[in-house]
Amino acid sequence: METVVAETQNGLSSGGDQAMTARDGWTILTIGPKPFGADSMAGVKDGKPMWSYPSLWPGLHASHNAPLPTFPGQLLGTTRLLGGFVSTPAGELWAVNGNMGNVYLFTTDGLFVATLWKDGRLASWAMPAATRGMSVKDASLHTEDFWPTITQTSSGETYITVGVNTTSTITRVTGLETLKRLPSSTVTVTNADLAACAEFFVKRDLARAGREGTGTLEVSIRKTAPEVDGKLDDWAGAAWVTIDSRTKQVGDWGHEELKTRAAVAVAGDRLYAAFRTGDEALLRNTGEALPMLFKTGGALDLVLGADPAADPKREKPAAGDVRLIVTRSKDKTVAALYRAVVPGTSNPLPFSSPWRTVTIDRVDDVSADVKLASEKGGLYELSIPLATLGLKPGREIRGDVGLLRGNGFQTLQRVYWQNKATGLTADVPGEAMLTPRLWGRWVFVPER
Repeated sequence: METVVAETQNGLSSGGDQAMTARDGWTILTIGPKPFGADSMAGVKDGKPMWSYPSLWPGLHASHNAPLPTFPGQLLGTTRLLGGFVSTPAGELWAVNGNMGNVYLFTTDGLFVATLWKDGRLASWAMPAATRGMSVKDASLHTEDFWPTITQTSSGETYITVGVNTTSTITRVTGLETLKRLPSSTVTVTNADLAACAEFFVKRDLARAGREGTGTLEVSIRKTAPEVDGKLDDWAGAAWVTIDSRTKQVGDWGHEELKTRAAVAVAGDRLYAAFRTGDEALLRNTGEALPMLFKTGGALDLVLGADPAADPKREKPAAGDVRLIVTRSKDKTVAALYRAVVPGTSNPLPFSSPWRTVTIDRVDDVSADVKLASEKGGLYELSIPLATLGLKPGREIRGDVGLLRGNGFQTLQRVYWQNKATGLTADVPGEAMLTPRLWGRWVFVPER
């Protein structure tokens, strides 16, 4: 016996659990071994995992919850290897079945090559007539075509046998002989290029807001303050907004839509916020450096412009623009208030990456000012004095509400009600900066 790779993992759904060794020394696994995620496929060479490729809906039943494909190379419902490798000018290729009616081709060193056939929700195998040699590239194998097989003849032609409904068909794959590796080359990226990339995402989200309209969050001015206990039973009449929506797999067949929602209120001299997240472990954060609280795990996140007279289309933060991050570290509440612009500041805090630096005039520890509570089911509630935020509730300001998700020591995702240009989690300045032109409207209304 030979150990090909250690620390393999079980599948997250039905289908998969296969491995195949190539002639060039690679071993392909339809479920990635550690340290890769189980929602990936992977390649191993000489016992060492070398690459992984995301397969976020792995298996037959997981494909029932999969969206329509939105970009080339997206894998939906990967199930079985088709068997054997085929030779091309670009190297050895292998194929894996997709339960939505297509087949995916890869090189042994992990490069995506092509998707064969269409998604079964967009096409079918039904045709007016069957003619030898006709093209079937725009057809679909449909769901649950379990046993396609790929074969290469001694003359180099590649065939895939497929069985759809009551038919059994031999198809020939053309064009593989034209594949070639791109030559090594150099790409020069300047700071100006990177700045343009960052601005692209902001402009794209501005265009989205232009089409959909800027959202409005009603902040209720309440006569009686809610009790900060995490239960949220005294938020029944609140105007909740949706931060994001996710689909959770429940067993093999079921799925559940999880919406992360938030509400904000004012009572007396304090601002209150409530969150329904479905994640009881959300607030895991090392809290090792207060200014970097947004990099070291999960947190609740509020941003607002306390000055109602500030230009809502401002490209840069103005005085009164603040960000409150609240989390827990070592069983204690930790909260940081980022004041982007404080007139008269001589030593602002720099947040730097290799290509740029963003400054925040002040980062204050406001942990003692914040009340925080949580309950089962990922419910969270907080309050903070209005004076700490520099906020005097009037008629309307700009603001946003969101959260950070992480693994306890690293922030992995940033999601907000209005600002959707937050996919980047590998650039400290981009994660620190405030972008008020992407915020929504906070309208203060008397309690109904």
